[in-house]
Amino acid sequence: MKYRRLGRTNIEVFPIAFGGIPIQRIDEESAIKVIRRAIELGINLIDTARGYTDSEIKIGKALKGIN
Repeated sequence: MKYRRLGRTNIEVFPIAFGGIPIQRIDEESAIKVIRRAIELGINLIDTARGYTDSEIKIGKALKGIN
């Protein structure tokens, strides 16, 4: 799939985003593996919110060290 421009920005995103809600239902190690695999497959847009319990923490740990 081709990346698409996000709104009126010059940011290019994969047309499929990663939703952070399901991450709250799995353990941290599994969440990190899932997120990193999504990134390997080209996903570069991750949706999260404070209301998704610990998903922000898990996503942050998964993204640590990725450029």
